[in-house]
Parts: sequence; C-alpha cells; structure tokens
Amino acid sequence: MLAGGRKGEVNAIENKRGKERGLVEENEDMSIEDMVRQEKRTRGQFGGGGRAFAERIAKDAKFDNDLDYLDENASKLAKHVQKSDINLRNTAIEDFQKMKRILDTCPLCHHEDTSTPPQAPIVSLATRVFLTLPTSPEITPYGLCASIVPIQHRLNLLECDDDEWEEIRNFMKSLSRFYYDQKPKLSVIFYENAAHEGRKRHASMEAIALPLKFGADAPAFFKEAILAADEEWTQHKKLIDTLAKATTGGLGKLAFRRSMVTNLPYFHVWFSLDGGLGHIVEDTRRWPKGDLFAREIIGGMLDVSAEIVKRQGRWRRPDPEMDKRVQTFRSGKGWTKFDWTSVLMDPQ
Repeated sequence: MLAGGRKGEVNAIENKRGKERGLVEENEDMSIEDMVRQEKRTRGQFGGGGRAFAERIAKDAKFDNDLDYLDENASKLAKHVQKSDINLRNTAIEDFQKMKRILDTCPLCHHEDTSTPPQAPIVSLATRVFLTLPTSPEITPYGLCASIVPIQHRLNLLECDDDEWEEIRNFMKSLSRFYYDQKPKLSVIFYENAAHEGRKRHASMEAIALPLKFGADAPAFFKEAILAADEEWTQHKKLIDTLAKATTGGLGKLAFRRSMVTNLPYFHVWFSLDGGLGHIVEDTRRWPKGDLFAREIIGGMLDVSAEIVKRQGRWRRPDPEMDKRVQTFRSGKGWTKFDWTSVLMDPQ
C-alpha cells in the first residue's frame, strides 16, 4: 500500500535526515479508524503486525521479558521507522505489476476486457464456478479427471464465498454420481494443492476417478504420505482430520472451511463431500513442485510409470487433442446426463 494511503498510521520524521529521505514513523496516537485500517492492511501479510513487533524486540539487545522493562520502554518498542515514501510506492507498484502479469497469463482466468475465454477448456459453466479438464497426461488411465475452478481468481478455495462453495459442492455431487455410473463403477477423491501461495496461482479442486477398491484405500495412502512430508518437528499438526470433524465433530459441510487457515499454505484431500485430510505446509521450498505431491501418491496406488507422474503439461489454445478429450468426456462418457448446470439454462 502507498504511504499516501496510510494517513493517520504514520507521521513524517521531523529532522533533516527524515525530511530529505521522506522517512516516516508509526503514529502512536492513531484513532480507532486508523487502527482498524492498519489491521486490515497487515492482516494478509505473513505475521502481520505481530511479526513487525517481534522484529523490533529482536533488534533490542537489552530486551528483558518483565513488566518493568516493558513499561519503561513501551514507547521505544512501539516505534517502527517505516520505509521512505519512495520505497513504499515502488514496493506497491512492483506488487501490482506482478499480480497483473499473473492475471494476464493465467490459463484459468476469463479476461473480460478483451472478451478472451480461459486457455483451459470449459466443460460446464455455472455462474461463479466452471468445470474443466486437466492437462495431459492424466494420472489415471480412465480419462476421467476434472478440475473445479472458481471464475474469479482466488488464491485458494478458502477465499471462496458461500455462493461459490454452493456451486463447488454441486459439481462435487454431480461428478460423484457421474463416476459411479461408469462401467466399471468408479469412486472419486478431490484435492486442492495450495502449497505455493507466493506464486498466486488460480485456485482449483482436482477430481480423480479411482476403482472402488483403491478409493477405499486412498485415506491410508494419503495419510502415510502427509506424515512423511515436511520436517520431523513442525509448528502445526501434521494431520488435520476434516472428515472426523465433519462427522463426529458436527461441522458437516463446513469442516474444511472451519479447520484450515486462509493465509497459510496447505494441501487438502476430500474422501467425501464434507471432508478428508488437511496439512499445513511448513516449508514450501521442500514441498514438491506443481501438482507432484498428489500425482506421486495416486501414481503409486495405480502403478503408473514415473515418466507420466512427473510430466505436467500446460493448457494452450487451440488444442485439437484437448477438444477431442472434452467431446469424449461430455458425450462418450456421459457427463451431460449428470451436468447440474443444465438447470441454469432451463427456462422453466
């Protein structure tokens, strides 16, 4: 955010050095409105205001965690010299330009200004969410993988509102019926990989069709892989059992949204419509790139070759092969019969 947009949160430093460099310091006499604005501004940052306060303590070599010291040095601990107006402005501009580049090149975004559809094919379109097919090669040999995607560029599914989640669940229900209608019958798991938040990728939920026997074994495979992931000692619980919270915990369909944290990188897999297993990713640098974590687990279950597991393609238009896959999915596999979005087009 620009320094000019933080009026009330900061004061100009009234000395020669401060005036020349445009330095500012935190305003200790902020109004309630200014405090609320500062809280909203720092809430999306890693650590927010608490992290900034911790950094000020870390720089104080004489810090002592007792009430007398805190009382005597409250003013000094509260002060936090901000970057110059120019640096703040440049930081804001760089963040804006980075996000603009991401949105301009996002293969899942609708570009309304140019009326350009997403590069990913649209299999079914609702009002806030659409269904597409993942890039090839698919991790399963059934040609029945799908992706549920919010139309708005969300960084993870926890950012979606109630209306978006209603449509997401409609797609989950329809896909579950669709897979079970195949011959032989198939079960389905859904997962979201929101581990690399810094890349600001468009959020999506992946739907993977599995034979019924593998669908029953999937929780054990994912549990073992999650427990082996990340470092041995972690700040957060390695396993967040949203399925248990949905059933015995009484949270129902809200289990995922009430158990996971929006501002932390995570991975979550659904074994039912209401829940499954979640994991907070402590070190994103150690987490497998792209979609490799889930692909390795599923590939190991189905004995898929390592070459297919590690190869992750990209959407591109035009793509005759993808167009053929979409047509097969709709008609050959019978998705049209289960597509809930058809009611949106029904004049009745």
